[in-house]
Amino acid sequence: MESLGSQRRYECEKLPDFYSVRNQDQINYSLEGMENKKCYLFLDNGFTSNIIEPNKRDIQFIWDGFLLFTDSEITPEDIQNGVDLYQARLVALQRMSLLHQKSNSPEVKHYIIEKLQERNIPYEEMPDTNYVDGYPSQCDLWSTRDFSVLLDVIDCVSDGQAYYNGNSYFRFEITFPQSGFPNFLYSHYGAVILHGSDGTAISRLIHHNKQLRDTIENIVGTQKLYSFLEGKDYPGVSISDLHKGIQK
Repeated sequence: MESLGSQRRYECEKLPDFYSVRNQDQINYSLEGMENKKCYLFLDNGFTSNIIEPNKRDIQFIWDGFLLFTDSEITPEDIQNGVDLYQARLVALQRMSLLHQKSNSPEVKHYIIEKLQERNIPYEEMPDTNYVDGYPSQCDLWSTRDFSVLLDVIDCVSDGQAYYNGNSYFRFEITFPQSGFPNFLYSHYGAVILHGSDGTAISRLIHHNKQLRDTIENIVGTQKLYSFLEGKDYPGVSISDLHKGIQK
């Protein structure tokens, strides 16, 4: 019999903000501002994205667990009943490397719990378990919310290059086989590719937000759309050009 969580999904507008982390600095950054929150630890509950644009190079993301920060008064029963988590934060532990290194190793688990204790953040370890196999792409994955995507485009362009890919579909779903929470389904359409190759960071665009996509196109320039994953060869836009675009 399917669990209750596998039969229901959280509504998109109630999903928590999504941070994808894979080193200590990123973990530390994701904990900023969480001192008055409560943390649910899902350190063995993994999930994976679809393979994106495999016609050139497979790009896939794998996470081995996550932390869910909520307001202190929210209980597991509230989450089971679909309480609004839009102001919550989900910190996903992205698999570290192409060498199959797990990001929820005992050392990482100890580090996270130590940091929570240092900040006096109460936490509860949850029983949900889902092991994921495979080799992820060596890419960072950034930004769920609109303003974060725009900040990535303007301020975080590594090596002065940004590329826009309007046709990539991202999907990843988090299940809760023991807790019975409604599934978290994140889906996005389009991406801003920052830098490239091993240092790639992909900033996701929300599928239904046409205004955001149009804004990105205006910043990057509609004549310089670059489909990195499909192998096209239009030039990228320099960071100075991106700043000029946003100021218009």
